[in-house]
Amino acid sequence: MSSASSSQPVSPVHLPESVELLEQIVDQTKQILQDAGDAILALSKDQQSSVSLTLLRFQERQSEAAALQTGCTFPTMVHLDKPVRDASTEAKKSLQKAWSALHSRRDVYAILQQLEISQENDPMIRRLHQHTLRLFERHGAGLSEQDQQKLIQIRDEISSLELEFQRALNEDTTEILLTAEELDGCSEAWLQGLKKQTAAVKEEGGQEFYRVTMKTPDILNVSRNASLPETRKRVAIKYRQVCTDTNGPRVDRLLELRHDAAVLLGFKSHAAYQLNINMAQKVETVDEFLENIMSAIAGKRDSDKEVLLGLKKAEYERRGWSDQFDGQLCAWDVKYYQEILFRDQYAVDNNLIQQYFELDYVRDQIMGIYSKIFQLRIEQVPGKYWADDVTLFAVYDQKAQNEAGEAGQADPERFKIGYFYLDPFPRPGKYSHQCVVPLRASYVVSKTGEQVLPVAVNVGNLSRPTSERPALLKHTEVRTFFHEIGHVFHAMSNKARFSLFNFSWSAVPYPTSLAMDFLEVPSIMLENWLWEPLVLKRLSRHYKTGEQLPDDLIESLVRSRKVSAGLLFSQQIAATSIDMKLHSVDPKTRQESVAQLWKRMSESLAGIQMEGGPGVNPACQLYHIAMGYDAGYYVYAWSEMHAHDLYTRFKPSSSSPDGKKESRALDEVLGREYWEKVLSPGATVEPLELLRDFLGREPNPEAFQRYLTEP
Repeated sequence: MSSASSSQPVSPVHLPESVELLEQIVDQTKQILQDAGDAILALSKDQQSSVSLTLLRFQERQSEAAALQTGCTFPTMVHLDKPVRDASTEAKKSLQKAWSALHSRRDVYAILQQLEISQENDPMIRRLHQHTLRLFERHGAGLSEQDQQKLIQIRDEISSLELEFQRALNEDTTEILLTAEELDGCSEAWLQGLKKQTAAVKEEGGQEFYRVTMKTPDILNVSRNASLPETRKRVAIKYRQVCTDTNGPRVDRLLELRHDAAVLLGFKSHAAYQLNINMAQKVETVDEFLENIMSAIAGKRDSDKEVLLGLKKAEYERRGWSDQFDGQLCAWDVKYYQEILFRDQYAVDNNLIQQYFELDYVRDQIMGIYSKIFQLRIEQVPGKYWADDVTLFAVYDQKAQNEAGEAGQADPERFKIGYFYLDPFPRPGKYSHQCVVPLRASYVVSKTGEQVLPVAVNVGNLSRPTSERPALLKHTEVRTFFHEIGHVFHAMSNKARFSLFNFSWSAVPYPTSLAMDFLEVPSIMLENWLWEPLVLKRLSRHYKTGEQLPDDLIESLVRSRKVSAGLLFSQQIAATSIDMKLHSVDPKTRQESVAQLWKRMSESLAGIQMEGGPGVNPACQLYHIAMGYDAGYYVYAWSEMHAHDLYTRFKPSSSSPDGKKESRALDEVLGREYWEKVLSPGATVEPLELLRDFLGREPNPEAFQRYLTEP
């Protein structure tokens, strides 16, 4: 990775500095969307039968609106000023209504529906036509006017509730005050990064407390390291109480409204509506898939639980707490005893390993790996963006430039394929999980033939640097970072003619047609790199000594990959099954509250005691339930099945002279094939066709089943 040579770096995305500027962008975007429909109606009857004057112009105006809207919808996730974040949330509501209004226009639908797309037309035009009509139909254009108006009202309320749900979590400032004694076992480096508060009440004697937030780095540090079970329990319960007063009623209402909308559109449930356009297609397919997984891992889940219970019992005996041991493994025990298992039985000390993963170095090496395997070039673009720690990078197709020879060397800018930002650390008001947001879709401008370049951002919440040391990442954070950068390059790979076929995510209001249960496949496949010894060696450098991760630590880390995997995967499947259950039944017929159902199903499927008590509701902290993964949380397990299948092509297939099998993880020929066959097509090709093309056969779950069941 190098710095860009341009003396006048230009940011491809600018966030407005004021509410007034943001509102101007809203008005411009809404006007484009209004014009997109009006222009079709203004055509003569003969002109309305022209594909280029109707369908293609309609799509291009939407592409323009999609590119513009970022300036008013993305600030809600990252902007430093709360008034702008609040205005951005309102802008997103407004624009979601505008997009919905466009695709609800019965007059425009009638014209597009009558278009004759002949066999001589480009197949991509036929696909565009089919997907465009599908958008209108899913917005009720095929219903009676009365039913469509009901649907529009329901959708407007759903949009508002989802955005308020997200805003509540983004703006949440819940903390818990804990003493150094209560945080026994947590690393000094992490404690140094926490804010402190001295108790004002006289009874406390001026005792000093650490202010532990409910953000991911703090939650993980306590759950993995705090030796006092009461501390872990208090923090776990406090986290499960975040936003329950506000988001609890929103979840209940969302479930009702989603069901009503699905029934209006002729579906049995919201889950049936969501899955209809995904790879899985049917609720029964997902239910069977989840049942098969639980059946496969049940034995390992139980044995994993017994191992951790044994560690808990031994610790209670060692500390003189035997009278408190009740034979129960609790949700707040799992990560803590898993850390002990890592350290004592697998020689994996995550606090030690973390010292080898300095964020800036890991970032550069990850980009180097992606550059190598995909044959790209990445250059940092210097400049100041929406926050001081945000950086911008330009991506070039190095393979294409090399193949162009001297012409490529003379004009390297011609091979630029996109931009991406990194926004790595948590801050007040920022979206508090990890994600990649497409900021600009890629499409071709019909008049000039210019390819508008895609822009994306990795919104992260990684461990911050402290006064004593730089930002250091746990291996799990490195894996998450690698996964999210995989999404970034999925976005960078797209050269679709129409924005509708781009990589996208539900956080953006404009429509795309990439199947949700394929979206995660490429990045989950790439997570396998973080268990390859040669990749771990390359990513690591001790922040003090500069030494790479020793071979014995690498070997131990790789051996630990499936430690407690049965238990941890059962927890994921429990959340997935709960999501499907909530969205597969009529909420009016459900006897349990969401919180009651969550606790019962989690304890039944995962086999551990969950958080309980007043105000506890895990649905209220799950961004996914309000960000497009409703009846869609299954996509992670589903994607993992296909990811393991894809990775079979990167596994060792040849032997070196010393008899050791060689991994193909850094094979740039195979990596480029993956880029061209799996990533670049975006939604222009059905996911199963992409998988078949790369695998050279029908996809199957065999590799996934081996991963689940083998030691």
